[in-house]
Amino acid sequence: MDIVVRNGTVIDPVSLNETRADVGIRNGIFAFVGEGAPKGSLELDASGSLVLPGLIDTHMHFEHRVGDPYTVLRSLLLQGVTTAFAGHCGEGVMMKEYKEWFSQNPVLNMGFMTGASTLRRAVGAEDRYSPANSGQISIMEGLLEENLREGARGLSFGLEYAPGTSWEELSRLARVVSRFSHRLISIHIRSDGHQSPAAVAEAINVARESGVRVQISHLGSMTAFGHSGEALDMIEKARGEGVDVTFDVYPYYAFAARIGSAVYDPGFEERLGKGLESLEVSTGKYKGVPLTPEVFARAREEDPDAYVIAHVMNPREVDMCLLHPDSAIASDAVLRGDEGHPRAAGTFPMGIGILRNAGLSWPEAVRHATSRPAEMMWHKGGRIVEGANAELVVIDPDSYEDRGRFGAPLVAPGGVKWVILNGDVAVEEGEIVGSPNGQILLAE
Repeated sequence: MDIVVRNGTVIDPVSLNETRADVGIRNGIFAFVGEGAPKGSLELDASGSLVLPGLIDTHMHFEHRVGDPYTVLRSLLLQGVTTAFAGHCGEGVMMKEYKEWFSQNPVLNMGFMTGASTLRRAVGAEDRYSPANSGQISIMEGLLEENLREGARGLSFGLEYAPGTSWEELSRLARVVSRFSHRLISIHIRSDGHQSPAAVAEAINVARESGVRVQISHLGSMTAFGHSGEALDMIEKARGEGVDVTFDVYPYYAFAARIGSAVYDPGFEERLGKGLESLEVSTGKYKGVPLTPEVFARAREEDPDAYVIAHVMNPREVDMCLLHPDSAIASDAVLRGDEGHPRAAGTFPMGIGILRNAGLSWPEAVRHATSRPAEMMWHKGGRIVEGANAELVVIDPDSYEDRGRFGAPLVAPGGVKWVILNGDVAVEEGEIVGSPNGQILLAE
């Protein structure tokens, strides 16, 4: 064996078993799971520790080339994330760019979505408040098909960021996706707050009419204003009718969006039920500056790409979304250099911790970060079984916790002993080691 992780408690999110076992790895594959593994060239003693499948993040961002853009990937790896899917909220770039960026520093295993807003810009439909015309949509259809053939995992919409997107655009692009197997559409819905039920209904209708799986992005951050229960009921009803709709959740009670985006257009206070007192600028020249109406207006004009954290969501409702058995924990990680929201470095210990505190067993909690997201993305990972790709994380169950905070978003979590990625040790005692050995996950 190349590596043996010995004497740990292996967590299986499918059988829901916790088993004292050794895990042997050879040539990047789990070659032995059980008692009494043969000796390994490298022996890791996991006594008293939990051995989890590598965590899977179905929704993060790798499009923002500010500072070191690989910081966000390293932050995920330090939590135990071994596989991530980028390009959501309409922002995914063309596959040629993703492939180039990924090859320079393959920190994780990664798959990529094509963004509808990127397609819009490519055809000159740059006014976010106006619909693309029929001719522009035709060109977008061709570009999307090209990207799907190059291995994009699907199409993403950021309808709140591009409110002019028409139903014609939604349905025509969805039909392109429907011609490919095992592809999905992720949707940052058209509105959050009190307008979110209609926006959830629209996303469900995309799935119903196209037959394509639709993943509603960060459901809690969109609906936790008195509407999460209603949204979950709508999703359950649709699924009961055979509509293929899923959702992800990040376990924080504050969202982040660019200050110049349509999210903060006039009227946002009424929509969210909160005002400037609940906002903090987390990046750029106005970082930490108290927001008066005058400062807010000036920041929107002078630094529109600055991220603003909005402490506006109902915690009980976010937890309700997270605790739903069909949810996947996802980070929505996005950074501008080393600034941003602490979800980039703490989502998974935070989310698993909330689930554990609510009474879920370790396998039940870990399922939301492993086998459930694997199912949603048609990914073969998410379990430690012989013959599977060797991705795992060894944690101390008593100290695996989020340690980041607003204002210091990149503090790594505690309790991560080892992360193994594609058969090699990638993290040891909370530090990244070895050379990047991630793989690009192209759709087949």
